[in-house]
Amino acid sequence: MPKIVIVGMGIGGLGAAFKSLKFVPDAKITLIGDELPYVRHKLRLVTQGIDIKVRTSHIESEVEIIQGRVTKVKREQKEVVLENGETIPYDYLILATGSHPSRSKRIKGSDKALGFRRLEDVQKLIDESPSEVAIIGASFVALHVADAARGIGAKPYVIVRSRVMRKALEPELSEEIQNRLAEKGVEFVKGTPKEVKDGAVVLDDGREVKADLIYIATGVDPNIALAKQIGLDLYEGWVINADQHGRTSDPNIFAVGDNAIVHDFLTGKPMYLGIGTAASIMSLNAARAIAGHKAAMRVPRYQKDVFFGGIHMTSVGLTSVEAQKEGFDADRVEVSGNGWGDKAYIVYDKKTKRVLGFSAVSKDDVKWKSIDVLLTMMRRQPITRLGIEPS
Repeated sequence: MPKIVIVGMGIGGLGAAFKSLKFVPDAKITLIGDELPYVRHKLRLVTQGIDIKVRTSHIESEVEIIQGRVTKVKREQKEVVLENGETIPYDYLILATGSHPSRSKRIKGSDKALGFRRLEDVQKLIDESPSEVAIIGASFVALHVADAARGIGAKPYVIVRSRVMRKALEPELSEEIQNRLAEKGVEFVKGTPKEVKDGAVVLDDGREVKADLIYIATGVDPNIALAKQIGLDLYEGWVINADQHGRTSDPNIFAVGDNAIVHDFLTGKPMYLGIGTAASIMSLNAARAIAGHKAAMRVPRYQKDVFFGGIHMTSVGLTSVEAQKEGFDADRVEVSGNGWGDKAYIVYDKKTKRVLGFSAVSKDDVKWKSIDVLLTMMRRQPITRLGIEPS
């Protein structure tokens, strides 16, 4: 009976537990985390009184769930040590330790700003009941904070240095979603944050964005303290290096979710995603590898979200800007309407006509179209397979 210990109760950790039950049914599985599981990307819904906790009652008879923190890993003994001193042995260890909000060194006092990553972060917003909220960043999380702020009646100010969700959306779509959010009461401030001080964010041109609460959402840093402690190989010194199965430099230790790299099937390069879709597939691959399977499911860039209950955005693969950065001779075609969404683009390689990406902003969900694009990308098929003839 192999012993599988999983550290972390986010999407990656829970997924690893569920999939290990399926693929390694004779395993003794222990799941450890310092907070009980919930759907992290739905944090903003807590302001509406919605319960985002994930029920685990259906697996508790087969998985030992421990609420606690692992402070040490003993690789030679194959044991993890909890903060209360208890040791738990493993044959396979799966690190699903997640990430935490980045603090830019370029922004003085950025440590004064709040992150939006845990239940206490949204609870702070509810308890403080601010009139105005400043948000540094233009990421998915930044817009989640704006959504949550409007949910309690506060005015959100989103400080945008470049453009909204620039790595996920075509430039016109960044403008489109910004305009739609502005109609919902979100104010966008163009500028580069220089300093966070009490009650205001100071921009590099001297302007101040005043607010009762200040959040920062400029990205995340992987939680790699345990990996560093035990000497696992790190990619660029920043995130756990892992193969397509999630296996680290220690063959008995896997890493899944926000703390590890994945391998981009479009470029063949290692990349960092830090999204729930990736964490789910990474956990599947780890469980299958422990069970002895050789094949690994490819991890795509696939993001969907909805803001204010009716502003849908979808991003699959690369934008035209990102595709060109990766060395593709990329072009794009607008496919707005006809089920593709109110405003949408498909990115493709000019020479091979291979599909490289898709993004859309719409009042309706374009789920099935996005899946069709994803399958076309993963099969390396041309844009014509989608019924589109580029000019």
